[in-house]
Amino acid sequence: MTLRTLVVIPAYNEALNIRKTVGDLQKNAPGVDYIVVNDGSRDNTLQILQENRIPHIDSICNLGLFGAVQTGFKYALYNDYDVVIQFDGDGQHDARYIDNLVSEISRGSDIVIGSRFVVEKKPWTARMTGSRLISTAIKLVSGWTKRQ
Repeated sequence: MTLRTLVVIPAYNEALNIRKTVGDLQKNAPGVDYIVVNDGSRDNTLQILQENRIPHIDSICNLGLFGAVQTGFKYALYNDYDVVIQFDGDGQHDARYIDNLVSEISRGSDIVIGSRFVVEKKPWTARMTGSRLISTAIKLVSGWTKRQ
């Protein structure tokens, strides 16, 4: 069974990156649908989405990352998608790994979290310290420590 998959791309002022991000999805994950949630961008993100006929939802104000992701997830729910993947609009995520995520879901996982730090070390910065704390909390709550 092929799982109907939607990639949700929250975007706030991503005019410089959104075409690259969508192009990566089109090239490396051609079997998945995607929707950009334009989160009240003040640059020309909306214009780029419209001119390039990129599927999108346009928010009239900035809801923040959580609000934009929630909007995309609700869209997926209302449109009967089996899998939803959150993908950053700035191009930092790699669409080549989407099949791996969906494959884990198809094997029975309820949630899959991808990380570039499976194969590379996290730097010791304030942001990565926060990331380490979140990772530890997930492991403690879920009991899951599988690495691929």
